[in-house]
Amino acid sequence: MGTALKDATALASAVRSGEASAEDVIAESRARATAAPTLCAFVQEDWDGAAVAAEEVDRRRACGEDPGPLAGVPLSVKDVIAVAGLQLTGGSAAYAGNIASFTATGVRRLQDAGAVVVGKTNCPEFAFGAVTESAVAGRTLNPRFPGATAGGSSGGEAAAVAAGISALGLGTDYGGSLRWPAQCVGITALRPTPGTVPDRGIVPGAGGWFGGANQAPPAARLQAATQVIGPLARSVRDLRTALAVLSGARFRGQASPGGADPHNVAVAWSDGSALGPVRREVSAMISLLADQIAPEVRTLTHVPDLFAGSLAAYNRLRPLDPMIDHAAAVAGREHLVLRANLDAIHRSVRAGARELEAAMAESVKAKRRDLAVFDTADIVLLPVAGGPACDVSGKLDIDGRSIFGWDIMGQCRAVTMVGAPVVSLPVAMSSEGLPLSVQVVARPGADGLALDFAEWLEGFTR
Repeated sequence: MGTALKDATALASAVRSGEASAEDVIAESRARATAAPTLCAFVQEDWDGAAVAAEEVDRRRACGEDPGPLAGVPLSVKDVIAVAGLQLTGGSAAYAGNIASFTATGVRRLQDAGAVVVGKTNCPEFAFGAVTESAVAGRTLNPRFPGATAGGSSGGEAAAVAAGISALGLGTDYGGSLRWPAQCVGITALRPTPGTVPDRGIVPGAGGWFGGANQAPPAARLQAATQVIGPLARSVRDLRTALAVLSGARFRGQASPGGADPHNVAVAWSDGSALGPVRREVSAMISLLADQIAPEVRTLTHVPDLFAGSLAAYNRLRPLDPMIDHAAAVAGREHLVLRANLDAIHRSVRAGARELEAAMAESVKAKRRDLAVFDTADIVLLPVAGGPACDVSGKLDIDGRSIFGWDIMGQCRAVTMVGAPVVSLPVAMSSEGLPLSVQVVARPGADGLALDFAEWLEGFTR
């Protein structure tokens, strides 16, 4: 059976029905990886392990057992998430060759649902970066848009899914690391409400944990409160299935096909220009989208400064949040860590307690103020960034002005700070033919609503 770039839902359905075998699905996945030797999406591929897992999926189906909602789906995992027996480097030369002895809870749940791990994907060192390049695996390329970055920090994941090597990716998001790379390659991603998906198994974890027996999550306060594990996929319906599996009993939001009725939904929107430089074409894109959906939704409100206070609070707090886990992880290995990252780690642990507490208090107030938008709106729409994918050097042109690095991700960082669930969804193309995506945001805990509206919008914009 040809499975060319079918989404995970279609692949699992084919395996469950017997139309395709999991072994054939994995073989096709491997063939695509072989055909893209310079992509540098992976730190380590594990096709032998994948073949064994696929054989077990097929055995269960043949015996009349339920092989799971993700039966035979090729799954890739970002290299800051532990998978026992596979490398866990965090993109750092300091941990090149490190092998995890523990599997993250989220990965295990996906495997139990029938997903087949095909490998670990590249990320910048310790997931610090808007482009994906590491001393471990080199620079990840964009398989669909040569010359543009695949984004960061889940850039290896985005590239693997976009290239058809994996049908489902598992990454992390602290300041946009799922949403931004998803836009760069033109796929979907979900940043769940913090706490919905277990965060055990992310490195560095408490005490500098790097994949051994101690599986405690990070201890730094901002990171612990806002960093999440989440899926990347080719459709919103895949994100919904992945979240149901990843979260266990915490998420039961299985919507009817097509999602919720938009006529019952109040929408607020902004072009994100209060959160950083935005191209004129991005402002025009989201303004046009608002005009197009206006007849379909209950109410539509323009809120120009949406989440601006939360971005300021995030930007103040993040460099002060003591990266004690990172500091422990690099101890004795400092000479192998990128200088910029080492400096950031050391500055954070030297931050004064009074300044840190003031920044924490400001973040709580800003979050409370900005969440008030959900008193009158069910859904918020914002661009993922001020422009499309930047070039491979990390430079993004905003109408003649160049921005770099974290400045690209202001629109994402603001949503991170408010703790809301958000779907990154491609809806248009830029002047140079690169994807432009919107963030579909709901109030904290309303992950199902964000998925419902994103699924409707996915169909509306096709």
